Amino acid sequence: MLTKFIRPVVPNGISSSLIFNRSLSISNRFFQSTTSKSSKTNEKSLVEQNKQEKVLRVEDSLKDLSSVQWRTEHNGKRLWPHDQWPERDLVNYPPYKLRETPNPVRWYCVPESWFKFFHEKTGVTGPYMFFYGLLVYGFSKEYIVLWYDFTEYLILAAAVITVVKKLGPTVGDVFRGWHKEEVDRYTSVVSNSKAMAGKMLHGYEESLTRAKGVGQLADARKDIVSMALETAYRDRMRQMYEAVKRRLDYQVALQNARKDFERTNMINWITSEVKKSITAKQEQDALQSCLNQLRQIASHST
Repeated sequence: MLTKFIRPVVPNGISSSLIFNRSLSISNRFFQSTTSKSSKTNEKSLVEQNKQEKVLRVEDSLKDLSSVQWRTEHNGKRLWPHDQWPERDLVNYPPYKLRETPNPVRWYCVPESWFKFFHEKTGVTGPYMFFYGLLVYGFSKEYIVLWYDFTEYLILAAAVITVVKKLGPTVGDVFRGWHKEEVDRYTSVVSNSKAMAGKMLHGYEESLTRAKGVGQLADARKDIVSMALETAYRDRMRQMYEAVKRRLDYQVALQNARKDFERTNMINWITSEVKKSITAKQEQDALQSCLNQLRQIASHST
């Protein structure tokens, strides 16, 4: 009934189911958003798990790579990092080397390797016969049509050959000069790097030799310190000797002064006592006896 009532109201081209479903669109969007959120969280958790697994795998690979024996040289030449893997087949697939000059050609465009291939199979005239035979076959089957513009092609080919003949050597010299400049620049950078590396190695060697002499320097410093200690010890001993000597000299001088004082005092006391005991008569008698003795000595001498 409701559809019958709404059908005439709804314009042509719009189904009634859209109207009934529109009221449920908010709830549908809500549920869709919740499901999308849950799916996003699940995706995030999966991404984190994958990241953890990748990290673990990288760590495991690093642990595995730590035990790999890398090859740095082959036939006396340095290898690039992508050629240093030990399983790299350098015999059947040698490292690519950039050529300084292009491969040799004949007739300005045909590689020399093609002529060598035909020479092994057919001899010297094989490649020429193959070319002319292919040319005759193209003319006979009209794959190459001799039309009115064919002369233009011949003139163009002659012009190109003339230009290559005349200007080719000069252009080649210019490019060779540019190539030589680039090579010289590269070799100068390499030589400068080698010189700097040589200087660094020389400095490292000097530092190593100095490091080897650290032990001798430590021994010399120990000897210097022991000599300084010995000098200080001997200086202290000298100072102690001089101090003791001064004290002993003081005691000796003190005893000598005491003895001198006692001796002079004793002499003075004795002389004073003797002088006190001698009277004037004793002195006169002593002088008279001395004179008599002198006279006797003088008479005996005459």
